[in-house]
Amino acid sequence: MAGKGWTGGEKAAKADASKLDDFESRADSGSKEQQSLLQEMREHTKKLAAFRKNEDPRLSFSTPEFRESSRIFTENFKKNFGKPVEYGLVKKYPWSTATLQKLDVPVDVQGNPWPLDENGKPILKD
Repeated sequence: MAGKGWTGGEKAAKADASKLDDFESRADSGSKEQQSLLQEMREHTKKLAAFRKNEDPRLSFSTPEFRESSRIFTENFKKNFGKPVEYGLVKKYPWSTATLQKLDVPVDVQGNPWPLDENGKPILKD
């Protein structure tokens, strides 16, 4: 999908309509089976056109804007969005199973202690 760009909208609607016109011109008007298939294609093309009416190309997942916002989100996610880690998977003994527990002291994502204020609350970066 990467690099393809947005494939919907006017261009796809015209391609669908031209494909339907091509099939209609080649279909045998006396064949019930071909006519029922053409009717099914017409309904499907009409339904796709209704879907495309409300499409927005800015919502595509292949645009540079989406890739940039996704990259920024991933970077911030790795840094816990600038907040201390207060819960973690902790093993009581090396052979035990890790369980989710509140940590005694908040830490950053590398495991270093987070700076605290005089009340013992984590100092959040603005």
